[in-house]
Amino acid sequence: MSVPTQANPPPPRWIPPWLAVLPAAYVLSPLALLALPQLRRLPRPVWWLLGFYALSQQLPALFAPEPVLASLLALARTLLMLGLIGVGVALGDSGRLRMMGWGLALVFLTALIFTGLGGADLIIQRLSHPYMTPITLGVAGAFGVWIALFCTGKLLWRVPLGLLATAVLLLSGSRGALAAMLVGVGAGFIVRRGSRVLAGVLAGAALLAGGIFLGRQLDLSAVIRLSSADTTGRDVLWYDVLSVIQSEPWSGVGSYRLGARLTPPGGSCELFVSPAGSAPECPAWVESLGNPWLIAHNVTMQQLAETGPLGLLGLFVLLGAVVLAAIQARSALGLAVLSGLLIATLNDNTLLVPSPFFAEVFWITAGALLMHLQFTGAGIGLTATGLLTVLSLPMLSFLRSPASPQELELTFLNAPPTAQAAQPYRALAQLEGAPGRYRAVWRGCLDSCLSLQTQPFEIREGTSPVLIFEKTLFPADRQQVELLIYPERSSESSLPLGRRRWEVSQ
Repeated sequence: MSVPTQANPPPPRWIPPWLAVLPAAYVLSPLALLALPQLRRLPRPVWWLLGFYALSQQLPALFAPEPVLASLLALARTLLMLGLIGVGVALGDSGRLRMMGWGLALVFLTALIFTGLGGADLIIQRLSHPYMTPITLGVAGAFGVWIALFCTGKLLWRVPLGLLATAVLLLSGSRGALAAMLVGVGAGFIVRRGSRVLAGVLAGAALLAGGIFLGRQLDLSAVIRLSSADTTGRDVLWYDVLSVIQSEPWSGVGSYRLGARLTPPGGSCELFVSPAGSAPECPAWVESLGNPWLIAHNVTMQQLAETGPLGLLGLFVLLGAVVLAAIQARSALGLAVLSGLLIATLNDNTLLVPSPFFAEVFWITAGALLMHLQFTGAGIGLTATGLLTVLSLPMLSFLRSPASPQELELTFLNAPPTAQAAQPYRALAQLEGAPGRYRAVWRGCLDSCLSLQTQPFEIREGTSPVLIFEKTLFPADRQQVELLIYPERSSESSLPLGRRRWEVSQ
């Protein structure tokens, strides 16, 4: 941690303990609003950047399907982001993020103890936690590795933290978190080269490789999962989100409102899935927002769906400025946090606030770095363009044509044109085509489309079994029902091999 100077005074007294417990008690993140006055210390050009971002979120909200609600929600998200940036300004140095080590250690120990006392079998299960998902645990592990490598301090606490973080990262089975950790370590090492950092990186690489080897030898499912390239159905979700973008191409549906379009008929709002498989329901005030925790799992598609092209431009201009500031400041920890969490947004949404602490730390880091931004329009523009290109790869993949070894033919379809209200709708289909394994995805479409049922099936001797769809449709007089056929394994470039749509009235 840097020694405070007159230009970098100690932060307000409430920030260090708040930051220390934030990973374990992320519900406290709204306290960041207390740091809004700290924004006065930012250089004037950064004020203009933040103002442009706020405007880019508010203007589309005025033309969204629910303009008043969209405007209020956009304002709430913007204020929380600005408060977190204000916390970073108060810190003045991203190295002070080492205060988080206490909270991270508490999370790691809780996960290991909870998994052990729960009798979980790590041969078939991933690491669990009372109120965090395996993905959240994986990202927490990545943070622990970055802090252990790039924060100053005694090895007495950095080594145990790094070991715990690596163990949690591996046992979480989160491929996105592993990729984020590796990218962050690489970016941080480029900035802070030296024999001690190199020794730490090499030791960490050896530990990681050894852990993966041991995990595979023990047949631990979480570790084996790390080498899989399957996107676990995200290609289907991205295709649904694309239909939301097409339904409101200029304004988006509003901040936090994408989840309402991704909730199936009769579906309820859920906070998170517990290790036992149960999901606590949302409080009434959260449920009224329409399942805000359902996300696009890609930063570009999320922003386009919520705020349209203007909101997307505002976000990436701000991100370009933050990354440029990290490069100019040569902050190893700052660049590790930013680059790692940004790469994770390829198949997740690690920048949305509030979050299980990681988006909060991203914007806190951004505030600490924006203090040192040397404003150059061309540099920000080039950085923003590069980020947008890389992080939009899942959406850009939809511009290609699907690669099908042989055209699939729908030989039988029994799809009634009417459905009874509040009763399951039933349809049957059968296909002919190349032998292999496929997925049938049934969707319901109003203003946009939503996947209602996914069925894996296999074509043998040229014919598939009869596919059966039986789900409750949307409570609307008329809607479209759609059958999509995908290859068995999902990937970031998966497109439907075929599609059939028909109208159903109630």
